Formats: sequence, C-alpha cells, structure tokens
Amino acid sequence: MILKGSIILFPCPIVDGKIESLSAETLTWLHQTDHFIVERAKTARHFLKAVGHPMPMQQIVIHEITNDVSENEDFLKTNIFGRNIGVISEAGCPGVADPGAEVADWAHKNEVRVIPLIGPSSILLAVMASGLGGQNFAFNGYLSNKKPELITQLKALEIKVQKTGQTQIFMETPYRNGFVVETCLATLNDQTKFCIACDINAPSEDIKQMKIKDWKKQKTDIYHKRPCIYVIGK
Repeated sequence: MILKGSIILFPCPIVDGKIESLSAETLTWLHQTDHFIVERAKTARHFLKAVGHPMPMQQIVIHEITNDVSENEDFLKTNIFGRNIGVISEAGCPGVADPGAEVADWAHKNEVRVIPLIGPSSILLAVMASGLGGQNFAFNGYLSNKKPELITQLKALEIKVQKTGQTQIFMETPYRNGFVVETCLATLNDQTKFCIACDINAPSEDIKQMKIKDWKKQKTDIYHKRPCIYVIGK
C-alpha cells in the first residue's frame, strides 16, 4: 500500500534519457505521484514523460522551487494532507549538491515522513570508481573560480588528505574544467592521487585516477565542457 502524506525524493538519470539507471521501485512511486516540487518545471515534465507517467501532463501539479521560502512552504502545507509530494532536481539525487534539502527539512519539522529512493549520484559513483578512500570522505561542492583562492582551497584539501586520510571531492561547471585541471596539476603534490570522473553513466564515460606526477604526462584538454567530478586522495 502506498503511504500518504509523505515527501518522496526522486532521483533522476545523470545522463538525459537514461531511464534504465532508475530502479523499478522508483518508477512505481513516480507513476503513483501527481504532485511535485521541482528544481525546474520544464525539465521535470520532460522527465515524467520519459518515464511514461500514466497521467496527462496538464493534470500533474508541479511547483518550481523558488528563492521565496514561504512560497515553497505554502505549496507543501496546502498539498501535503492526504497525498505524497515528489521532489525532483535537474539530475542525480535531490538534496545532494542539488535543491531538495530544504523540502526534507520542512518535512522533518512538520513530522512528515521523508522517503529517499535509490538512483544515480555522480558524487558516490565517482568515489566508488576512484579507488580512493570510501570509508571517510567529504564533498566540498564548487570551489572558487578565482585562481588565488582556488590554490588556497586545493592546498587546504590536500593537507586534510595527508593528515586525516579523508578523501576530498569537488565539482565544477564543465566550461571551467581546463582551468581547474591546470590549477590542480600545478598546485598539488606530485605524490597526491587525483581522480577525474568524466561523463559518469554516459557511453563516453571516462574515469581515471593516478598520481599528479603521472597526470602531468597526460593529455587533459579532452575534458572541456564535459561534466566532471574531482577526487583527491592518498
């Protein structure tokens, strides 16, 4: 029996259209949910059509998350009674480097059940494939796009790796990959292990991990405008 009055966190494929990366359970819940709070309405409708949602799109209620917290909360308060509300981000898992955490936080404050469903997360997939420590790791989101600050941040992350063994993960917008990789190779110690996980889940997936001294021998301009996750470890 489907539970009512819950917030359901729906993962989306990392690669557009790759519905096979979602579990059967996720698809079942999606087909039985008709109210959603989403990062972007257009993308959400495209996703719901792709998974074969049985209802006509015009009958599905979709609220786009805004910067107005009270507006989001009004939608949740008005619609949560007696039904499930799904949360959908642009790609991957809501609340993990994507909007959704504030919805889950609201649910906990209002004693509403939160149901996370299994799906692809580029962050976890990168850690899994990196060969670096998965027992203790930290995701640092986006680092600075200014070189002096980025150098300082990279050195600080490297010190954490060396002192604690904690694997450090971060991401960047695809068009700045060249800048990030170049700065990493110039800043990090030659013996530090560095992983670039590119195009995760796509046919063009390319995940490599090696020491910085070995990366310096590689061709690295191949990552331009391709989604990447970066991992530093020992």
